[in-house]
Amino acid sequence: MNIFQRLVICSLVVIWLLPAGAWQITKELQQEVNQKKAAVANNPQDAGARFDLAITYAYTNSILEGWDELKKVNELDPNFKNAAYKFYAEKVTEKPGDWRLRFRLAFAYYFISKKQEAINELENVLVIDPYNVWAYGYISLIYGEMDQVDKAIDAAKKGIKIDNLVAALHLLLAEGYYKKNDGWNGFWERTTALRLKIQGY
Repeated sequence: MNIFQRLVICSLVVIWLLPAGAWQITKELQQEVNQKKAAVANNPQDAGARFDLAITYAYTNSILEGWDELKKVNELDPNFKNAAYKFYAEKVTEKPGDWRLRFRLAFAYYFISKKQEAINELENVLVIDPYNVWAYGYISLIYGEMDQVDKAIDAAKKGIKIDNLVAALHLLLAEGYYKKNDGWNGFWERTTALRLKIQGY
């Protein structure tokens, strides 16, 4: 075994044994999730209730559950995205300081292919809530889809600076590095993301 191989093995052991204390859902956010789930349970055919739950999942580290709900929204009402954009644009006008409404408007923009407008709304979320790691994560994701890789990497790094133990942010950063042909940093970020995901983060 050469020195390089030993270094890799030792580094992997350190990464796997490091304790994690990543972002945790607050009691308030858990209550919000429970309320949105109850609304869906009471009316499972309501596309609006499912969209509302999906976006709540999006900022409470239940990303896969959120995507599942969004698929159901589209199945229930393929035209819902246009109604959502109008609805949340009005709501944000009424309550411009509500970051949750802006999060929903950002997703509504995203689903009508207005990606820059979605980023703008997520940046508005950060004006209201500067430590919102999920806003940085979705900004990174959208910039990545727009092939603006440097901006995607920058957004992921800003989120990691707030909380370096969020698996999704490390995965986004890894993808950015791979797109720039930086396999070494991509590998380490992906390894970190995997460790954190296994630990529930």
